[in-house]
Amino acid sequence: MTNSKNDPDRPVPPSSGKPDTSDLANRIKKAQDARLAANGGNVASRQGDMSALARGLRIGTEFVAAILVGTGIGYVIDQVAGTGPWAMLIMFMMGFAAGILNVIRVVAEFNARNAAPGQDADKVD
Repeated sequence: MTNSKNDPDRPVPPSSGKPDTSDLANRIKKAQDARLAANGGNVASRQGDMSALARGLRIGTEFVAAILVGTGIGYVIDQVAGTGPWAMLIMFMMGFAAGILNVIRVVAEFNARNAAPGQDADKVD
């Protein structure tokens, strides 16, 4: 039976009770400072950092979610009221309309944010 205290392969804990993380903290701080300097001190917003794929997925997801929520509410109303498919059909159409409005709102916000200075975002040439 070997004594684990005398095992030469066992790592030696630091002598103080404080863990040795100062080196890691210094390296993280240096990396954050380098990134901030590379960006010119500007911190970009999350919306501005979105790629075209991310924007497309967001718009598509919001559209489908609006339709599914409307249809689900209509289904529940049909089950409670016993109205057949009518509430579900009406709420499906309302969800579709809400999805279209969400897409228009998101695209309008994106266009307004990316409009050239001095150019009216609502004006179409």
